[in-house]
Amino acid sequence: MLVGPSPPPVGGDTVSTSIIARSRYWDEREIEVMRVSTTAHDRLRLAGEPLSLRDVARGCRIVGRVFSLLPRAGALLLWTNSRFLCTAGIPILLLARIFRVPSVIKMFGTSFPDYFVTLEHSHRRAVLRLLRGADFILPETGVLAKWFVREAGLDASRVLHLPNVIPDALIGPLTDREGISGRCVFVGQIKREKGVFDIIEAFGAGGAFRCDFYGPIVARDREQFLSEISKSEALSYQGIADPEKVGETIGRYDMLLLPTYHGGEGYPAVILEAFAAGVPVVTTRWRSIPEIVEDGVTGLLVHVESPGELRAAVERLAADHALYTRVRKGAHYFVRSFSEERIVGGMLVPRVERLIID
Repeated sequence: MLVGPSPPPVGGDTVSTSIIARSRYWDEREIEVMRVSTTAHDRLRLAGEPLSLRDVARGCRIVGRVFSLLPRAGALLLWTNSRFLCTAGIPILLLARIFRVPSVIKMFGTSFPDYFVTLEHSHRRAVLRLLRGADFILPETGVLAKWFVREAGLDASRVLHLPNVIPDALIGPLTDREGISGRCVFVGQIKREKGVFDIIEAFGAGGAFRCDFYGPIVARDREQFLSEISKSEALSYQGIADPEKVGETIGRYDMLLLPTYHGGEGYPAVILEAFAAGVPVVTTRWRSIPEIVEDGVTGLLVHVESPGELRAAVERLAADHALYTRVRKGAHYFVRSFSEERIVGGMLVPRVERLIID
């Protein structure tokens, strides 16, 4: 049973979870995946929002659904962010213990240590006890994997770095590009922390470059975002990209821009999709992003909240054809290590199968 987020809304966590849930590698091992969605489909949520009565009711419904299905499950796979793990995740993992069902916890992003230290001492102890009782912990990033071992004291043999996944079908041959027209794209949740207003400041005055934005807009930033882009012919909002065709959408552009400083950022799935599409990425030196984007090798890195540096990086890529080609090739080769075959077929499914058999 896979308990985790699912679209809508479209985002790295929801899309990655869906890719894993429907992977053909489960069928090859004759493993049925029962899904319980943890997503609040009513609206996009912002980090740090206080829990509401609606959140509590949703959490109770999720726990109730898990309770009804868990006796039929061979293993519990909990795909979670920091807050869900430390709230609804606690009774879910306790139920797994009661029913003696093996548990696997997949942690998104890198923010868990920051969230963990804000908890009361007794709450931290309870969370650590449950983490230590899990059969496997699957951090998304290398930094978080090291934290679980060095700081949280978890057994290193049960902590497995499991990054986001790219479907095998998206990793094809790298095709040639005839020229660079200056068309950039942003794909993701449209909110300040993702750097959308830095893009607007960098390119809103026009010039040789333009940027199209795709993604759901958070309510807090909607009015300002739409107002700002309406002032420039170089900026355009294109709605929400089809989750099944994000790579195809990115592939129509020269560069992907992601000047993020979102606190929950891990390995953004959109970066990996750009790699697979052969589209260079300009992003930030933020949290674990430098683990997958090596400056000048698989992309270009800029400092957070630096619109001038962002524009300069785009201009550099456009002017230096050798650099543009080198980054495309480097990223396309690197992304093979995130293939569905390697991550799901080679790492995740065999471990879950052993838990079920044992």
